[in-house]
Amino acid sequence: MQKETMEDKIIEVGMAQLAVAEAPGRLVTRGLGSCLGITIYDSTKKIGGMVHAMLPDIEKAKIKTNTSRFVNSAIKKMVVDLEKKGCLRARLAAKVFGGAHMFSFIASEGALNVGQKNIEMAELLLNDMKIEIAAQETGGTFGRTIELNLEDGKVLIKTVSWGEKEV
Repeated sequence: MQKETMEDKIIEVGMAQLAVAEAPGRLVTRGLGSCLGITIYDSTKKIGGMVHAMLPDIEKAKIKTNTSRFVNSAIKKMVVDLEKKGCLRARLAAKVFGGAHMFSFIASEGALNVGQKNIEMAELLLNDMKIEIAAQETGGTFGRTIELNLEDGKVLIKTVSWGEKEV
């Protein structure tokens, strides 16, 4: 039997979706604008999660059926899912991407700047949960695609504006 390689196992994480997986493989989400792509990784277990969250706060939503749609409920669910797989919270490290200001007609300081609200919610909750934010590539006015390598926890960020970068 042939050993499975990282290229064999690519898990696509769509908008308002969450996935947790273990090495080998990659978790990928595309087209992050004001949405946040959040990864949480346990380097000892080589298990990680990724979410593509659209809105900051499930408590302010009328429809609460999809917890992966919201930054706060998605982070909490991802941590629970990682802990069920044997990950320890003390070993978890988060990386946060996206939260761009995509529409120039919306004031960047205004209440309608969803990207900034998403970033603020992620930072607040991860700090409250005592999960280190190991890297952050947020804001700006451009979209991103991210890939979490489950072997080493590194995230490849791809943008049209400035190419590729790994954190």
